[in-house]
Amino acid sequence: MGFDSSKIPQELLGSWKQVSGRYIDHETGEERPGLSKAPNGYVHFSRNGRMFNFSVDSARKRPEGPRATDEEAEQLFRTLLGYTGYYSVEGDQVHFDVDVSWNESWTGTRQTRTWKVEGDRMYISCDIINPMTGKPATHRLTFDRDRGPPE
Repeated sequence: MGFDSSKIPQELLGSWKQVSGRYIDHETGEERPGLSKAPNGYVHFSRNGRMFNFSVDSARKRPEGPRATDEEAEQLFRTLLGYTGYYSVEGDQVHFDVDVSWNESWTGTRQTRTWKVEGDRMYISCDIINPMTGKPATHRLTFDRDRGPPE
């Protein structure tokens, strides 16, 4: 049985710019920004069922030279996330079957998110083991529809 694009809600399709991300630690109840106060990233849902997500901390520092030192490389790694895979939608749940990831612990897994679109704004949330801390957490993300390059 092949992929049926008619089962994808049309309002989900396309590119979305991340405008915020909140992290709630399940153990302490602490709530704070996810990667940063102003994440710089996008998620894209294609008609063929592939999705891409890439986001970085907007406060990342450029390496001093053309090649990052070990310390700089670690800091850069710890301030990004990126993955891709095929997705499917069941009601308010979107499932990502990850086949490539910045963090190999996600490769080959199914990641499930709750989603909602209101006009040109999308809200995604999930309860996961936070890949940055290793602790259970809720992530709440907000995206605006990407309408293309500015004129």
